Amino acid sequence: MSVIVVNYNNADFLGPAIDSALGQDHPVCEVIVVDDCSTDNSREIIAQYGNRVRSMLREKNGGQVVATDSVWPLARYPILIFLDSDDLLFPHAAATVASVWTPETVKAQSPFVTIDKAGRQLGYVTPKFPPNLDTATIRAELLRTGGSPNSGGSANAYSRSLLARIHTDGGFDLENPRDFDMDALLECNGPFYGGVITLYEPLSCYRIHDSNKYGISSIENAHFATKCRLQELKIDYLARRCEHWAIKFDPAAARRGSVWLQECRLFAAKLPDEPLYEPIFTTLCSAIRAYIRTPMPFAYRMIRIAWLSGIAAAPRTLATRLLAFRFVPGERPAWIERLLSTVANTRSWRGWLGSLRDEPHGNFKPSIVSQLNSRGIRPNTSAPDGSNDRSPIS
Repeated sequence: MSVIVVNYNNADFLGPAIDSALGQDHPVCEVIVVDDCSTDNSREIIAQYGNRVRSMLREKNGGQVVATDSVWPLARYPILIFLDSDDLLFPHAAATVASVWTPETVKAQSPFVTIDKAGRQLGYVTPKFPPNLDTATIRAELLRTGGSPNSGGSANAYSRSLLARIHTDGGFDLENPRDFDMDALLECNGPFYGGVITLYEPLSCYRIHDSNKYGISSIENAHFATKCRLQELKIDYLARRCEHWAIKFDPAAARRGSVWLQECRLFAAKLPDEPLYEPIFTTLCSAIRAYIRTPMPFAYRMIRIAWLSGIAAAPRTLATRLLAFRFVPGERPAWIERLLSTVANTRSWRGWLGSLRDEPHGNFKPSIVSQLNSRGIRPNTSAPDGSNDRSPIS
């Protein structure tokens, strides 16, 4: 197992992140730290660890994707965890991942626990994965909406060979790599190269602080506008990848069907920094249509539609409060967290999983394997060739 700590100007949290990587109870685990040309005292902190870690000190800031793509070839071991330098791993994280890893696996994902700046747990665990989530369902949802049930960067582990295959296949060749996060690129690619294992026990902590790129402590238009842009970019990226693989994918339909994109459009419209180009209820109708079409449990869809309708109709102050319940961990009442956990574990999710597998684009594994093989790409199948843990890049 290789834990790669990716850092840029996070000196306040870098030490605890490295300590959590070094504190893994897995018997074979290395720690690599890449610093993307920080301007704070991050490099002094890295130097204090001496030969306990291996380090890459980049001379030019390239952004997260470039920094991560430059460092993973240094890894000696077949399973990689990319740990953001403001996050933490629980001591059993690497061992837990290793215990479920198979030759077919290219990714393992798990929820994370949110913590505050001081490291105190906020009582908020996310995401709430549906039970028995499998690779076929994840692939089908990606092709339907351009997104899938997934977790943030530090809560994932990847096969080293997955990175090698994407690198060789041009998946990291981006015109503007700063527009993307590595975990979004790997989310789009991973299920088409092998198996994705979903774990339901948190293995990491996501820290909420003032400098978070995506975590929020207040409800503002800019946050949701950024989320819309990132989802649009991800759908466009997946469209290019599917075109390269000769796999059918309709980006316009994915935009219409993405409840996350439609929600963020609604939230941004409710908190406008400038005049709206369409009435708020037109945006609401688009979000409702996305929920009607999504094969989630009926009760779950009705709860979400009612909540979205309330936000659209409420005064801005009340709408901001309702949004804070969902997106600001410190503002969420404990009973809401318990309710969401109960809904996430309900048996009705099984119908959602089955409906995704039964959709026409859900029964495509043999054709995808043949299509990728014809292009010289060899995804893992039920009869792996054993190359999963042997990367062509040393």
